[in-house]
Amino acid sequence: MKKFTLGFIGFGEAASGISRGLKESGFENICFYDAFYNKEPMGKLIMERAEEANVWLCESEEELAGKATVIMSSVVARVAVDVAKSISPFLTEEHIYIDTNAASPMVKEEVAKITSTTGAKFVDAALMGPIPTFLNKVPILASGNGADVFNELMSPYGMNIECIGDEPGQASAIKMFRSIFMKGYVTLLLETMIAANKYFASDVVLNSIAETMDKDSFMDTVRLLVTRGVIHAERRAFEMNEVLKTLGAIGVDSTMSEATQKKLQWCSELKMKEYFNGEPPKTLKEVLEGFETKGI
Repeated sequence: MKKFTLGFIGFGEAASGISRGLKESGFENICFYDAFYNKEPMGKLIMERAEEANVWLCESEEELAGKATVIMSSVVARVAVDVAKSISPFLTEEHIYIDTNAASPMVKEEVAKITSTTGAKFVDAALMGPIPTFLNKVPILASGNGADVFNELMSPYGMNIECIGDEPGQASAIKMFRSIFMKGYVTLLLETMIAANKYFASDVVLNSIAETMDKDSFMDTVRLLVTRGVIHAERRAFEMNEVLKTLGAIGVDSTMSEATQKKLQWCSELKMKEYFNGEPPKTLKEVLEGFETKGI
């Protein structure tokens, strides 16, 4: 296997967890630079993480770029562009710059433009699971002109990388769109259970939902809910108005229910029922094609 050094910009939970996993998998050469390494209170925690992961400190981005050819940016999303600008004077065509930050596709595209002017290859890497659970084996979606090389270099050390395309932003877009459901699902459950608990009925409500969700496979359930949902949007929007009245009466926050009512009303106003002649379409593809026809 090719010998090279991996460098992290930022050494928080993600970087330290991946580093520990890589060390356990036999990868030795890891360094890092963190702007807060000598600033308290974060400095102490950063250096403790570095000692635990057995990685060495670089005191500047220039030093990091001089030692590591594979560089992973692992900072907070709001500074991803600034970090790319800061290190770009020290990048060359020998480098691969991997942005692992939970940023929008547009941010990844901007970072790619900044780093690619140096000749460095770029990878948009979306981490698709919790680092403390997976460490270096966390599922990663990767896109960009450096994705294949990134996979070739790191997969021998247990990294779980799926290359999905050459364009920066593709991987992060998938993560963002998945979050609409995953984060929304949690908040829907919270609103449902809190409201049901007011009537001492949370177990009954959840068991009723479980009967629906467990009856068929996930994809079959999605197809059934969506294809019927676009047809019956008007009626269900009205029903959600009654839900909102109920939540208001019992003093439960109705943020998710309000959003549901608005989305159903939006769907109703598109006249999807008329578009499909009152009959539920058979496939999800037909639903999406119907929205495209409506200019969505």
